[in-house]
Amino acid sequence: MFNPWDNGSRPYRITLLTGTGLLLLGIVLAVIGGALTLLSIQWTAIGLIGLGLVTHLAAQVLRARDAQRRHRR
Repeated sequence: MFNPWDNGSRPYRITLLTGTGLLLLGIVLAVIGGALTLLSIQWTAIGLIGLGLVTHLAAQVLRARDAQRRHRR
C-alpha cells in the first residue's frame, strides 16, 4: 500500500512536521492565553496557527509535486 510518509521527499517531511509543530504550539498558546486572559499571547497563537496552516498546505503542494514527478517516470 502507498504510504506518503515513506515515499515522500525530505523537504515534504520537514515542511509537514514544521507545520504540525507550529499548529501545536499555537494551540497550546491559545489555551494558555485564554486561561490567563492575555491578549498578546492570544494574538501570537492566532499568528502561529495561521502560519502552521500555510506551512502544512505548502507540504501538501510538495507532496503533489513529488507524486506528479513519480507518475511521469
